[in-house]
This record gives sequence, C-alpha cells and structure tokens, in this order.
Amino acid sequence: MDISEKNVSLVKTKTIPEAISALIAFNESASIEENVEVMSDALKDVKTGNITFAVRDTTIKDKKIKKGDIMALNGDDIVLSTKDIKKAVNALVDDMVDEDSELLTLYFGEDVKREDAEKIAKKLGKKYPDIDIEVHNGGQPLYYYIVSVE
Repeated sequence: MDISEKNVSLVKTKTIPEAISALIAFNESASIEENVEVMSDALKDVKTGNITFAVRDTTIKDKKIKKGDIMALNGDDIVLSTKDIKKAVNALVDDMVDEDSELLTLYFGEDVKREDAEKIAKKLGKKYPDIDIEVHNGGQPLYYYIVSVE
C-alpha cells in the first residue's frame, strides 16, 4: 500500500545529538541520495553521553553503584558514579573530548536550571578554550544532561 508519492529515505540515528547533526547537514536543494550521504556522514563525528541517576544498587564492570547515585555514561560505559552532578559532567566531558573535538553541547533536562547548566558550561569553557560550547534546554526527563561532542 502506498502512503505517499514522495521518495523517502531513512538516516538511522541512535541518539538525539546524532539526529540533530543529521538535520543540520540536510540541504533542501540537494538530491535525496546526496542528503542521505551527507546526513549519514555527519553522524560519524558525534559522540553522545548522558548524566542520569541509578534506580537501584548494582555492580557493573567492577563499579559499585548505589541507588540515587549520579552516573556519567559515555555510550554504554559508566565513566563515574558519584553524588555530585558537576563532577559527573566533568568526568564525562573529560572522557569524551579528544584532539579533534570542536563543539560540545549540553542539553539540560527538566530537573536542571538553566543557570546551573550555564555555570557548568562556563567552567568547561575555561578548561577547553578551543572548543565551542553550547547550552540548550532539552527538557528531557530521567537525564540531567545529554552531552554531545563533535
């Protein structure tokens, strides 16, 4: 059954920052094939991390995590489990940033105040002066921050 007469292609993304990078790469005047290629290429440089909380006590890869701990996740890896959100963000960013990093974006969640996110971004800017840092209200539940490094 046909739903539309338009040509449609899918660019598979795994994270919100990947989807945003793909959308930014979209060129309305390019062909669908060119857009799929450019948008897919944009995903290759995106690293995504998350700051969230543990819902129960557990041990993962020799790391003991207590219910309520703040966890810094770089992909599937737990970078740090702590009681301090700022420490978690700093550890995550340190783990994600490399010599090719140019842009760091903090998407703060519904339980974070913009002022707190901007304070963290300001400190990160001093630590990483060659990286552009952006702060956006992601409004996401469960994750204090979604961190994107490109």
